[in-house]
Amino acid sequence: MNKAMISTWKMSYDGMLKAKDILQQDGSVQAAILAAIQDVEAREEFISVGHGGLPNAQGHVQLDSAYMNGNTLGFGGIIEVENVESPIAVAAKLSDYKVNCLLSGKGAEAFAQEEGFAFQNHMTPQSKKRWQDKQKEDMELKAYEGHDTVCVLGKCQDELAAGVSTSGLFMKHEGRVGDSPIIGSGFYSDALYGSAAATGLGEDIMRGCLSIRIVDAMAAGMSVQAAVDTVLDAHVKRMQMANRTCDAISVIAMDKEGNCGASTNISEFPYVVIQEDDIKLMVATYQNGKHDNFEADAAWIKQYTGD
Repeated sequence: MNKAMISTWKMSYDGMLKAKDILQQDGSVQAAILAAIQDVEAREEFISVGHGGLPNAQGHVQLDSAYMNGNTLGFGGIIEVENVESPIAVAAKLSDYKVNCLLSGKGAEAFAQEEGFAFQNHMTPQSKKRWQDKQKEDMELKAYEGHDTVCVLGKCQDELAAGVSTSGLFMKHEGRVGDSPIIGSGFYSDALYGSAAATGLGEDIMRGCLSIRIVDAMAAGMSVQAAVDTVLDAHVKRMQMANRTCDAISVIAMDKEGNCGASTNISEFPYVVIQEDDIKLMVATYQNGKHDNFEADAAWIKQYTGD
């Protein structure tokens, strides 16, 4: 396949339609990935990414993002930024740098300002209310409150890349960093073998460096679906051996040929796949110790969205 993409969650579907148009017009894989992610970043109804994102414990919307070029192995990322309109755009810019390519906090914000990126206050009235309401509840921190990280992997001809963007764990401690901007854990891309990305509880994902392990599995000759299932299952088993409960984790991957796979340790994980001119909403499942994947139909979408 000359053109292929895969992304996490149903919330990425509209953005992936934009990405599909870009690829059909012979646009770059970077342009397609940014279009898909920026659609999610800009829409406050998707409360775990970008505008209207989930605040930290102090009531600040702090965003993480990263981008990796699988051909050059260039990567860029920003950590704990506030008010940058499109974190993925800044991360993609940083992927061109040899050093100073992963920036955090005020340094990342200063870079974005110097480079002329737009700024926007991401704390919406709805974000503030979610933060205020959470003060009255127990403070157990869980992944998937609002659907978590948007991850997008893309291929155009021989070019492969990966991008991720998130507001991180709801009510996270000031200074907490999850897996999303950490190369090898939240994302990885190598055009010789493939790309992978993860969504879920960042601490548990980082304990296994899951994205690079999936790419390494493909490099060793494993098929993309076998790679995601095998790596995730092995990580969950290792966590159990360490007397740790593995929180929610889902992973996506694409091999260098454009074949896609996804795996999860929760009951259902929706994701979007583009292959050439075809786009599908897919669902990965995990039940009774077995993985499966199927294309979502109208009935499944209705029960998932509640419409």
